[in-house]
Amino acid sequence: MDFFEYAQIAFQFVNADTWYVPFVVGTLCFLMVFIFQAVGLFVIAGREGYKNKWMAFVPFLNTYYIGVCGQKNRAFKAVDTRYLALAAAILEFMLAVGYAVLFAATFELGDAGCIKPVTEETAYGLAVVDYVLKEVPVNLAWAAWCFECLNKYILTWVDLIFLALQVFVLSAFFQTFSARRYFIFTITSVLFPIQGILIFILRNNKGMSYREYMRREQERQYRIYQQYARQNYDNPYDRNPYSHDGYGGSSESNPYSDPYGGNGKNEENKSGGATPPDDPFSGLGGGNGGDPFDN
Repeated sequence: MDFFEYAQIAFQFVNADTWYVPFVVGTLCFLMVFIFQAVGLFVIAGREGYKNKWMAFVPFLNTYYIGVCGQKNRAFKAVDTRYLALAAAILEFMLAVGYAVLFAATFELGDAGCIKPVTEETAYGLAVVDYVLKEVPVNLAWAAWCFECLNKYILTWVDLIFLALQVFVLSAFFQTFSARRYFIFTITSVLFPIQGILIFILRNNKGMSYREYMRREQERQYRIYQQYARQNYDNPYDRNPYSHDGYGGSSESNPYSDPYGGNGKNEENKSGGATPPDDPFSGLGGGNGGDPFDN
């Protein structure tokens, strides 16, 4: 698939006389990235102990082998990453065949003069060139169908399904060998045909389970918190607020303790509170705290 992406990019900068340039550029770019990816997968498979390392050097099978190398993590709990990678490899093969047929049909129509460029101006003043068919002979009816229907109604939808599978497979792979940056690497690989270079960069990283990585990160954060708590022993969240007063003392010296804990007698409050004052009406009878009407 990367070959056609490179070829389509190069096709925007050539004219009809240099139609072969996109294929040359696409081939060179594809080979460069393909070699980087193959070497990266081969090194990873050798270190992790995976069999059939030769698949890393075979087109389409290397897409499946990405899932093999990333099998320590799963996009879904119940689905093995290798199965998703196998489905992605099959769809990639179908897309390669479909785009090859589309390119062949386009050049057949171009040689017969059946493609007419139409220039349209957008609302922003940009010129957009579109290609339409004109006077297609009967023997090129198949090419006309491929030009108008194959890409629009078949390849586009197959490409979307392949893209979704590619996201899951690459996500599992990069979670295995670059857990901290797996999201950035996955999005970059999907948007730009440079996944082979990224895989080559990560070839020396040891594979791990993403769940294990998250568990270790949580433990590391907890150890940092414990160290901070030990260094800051006066942490207000490390003591019971109901066993200390607001001045750093215990409840025995708390001025807001119950002042009547000693049942109103002139003795030290058993609960540790202040001693209540004498009854101002004690001279009227009944003693301190008594009823004046009892006499």
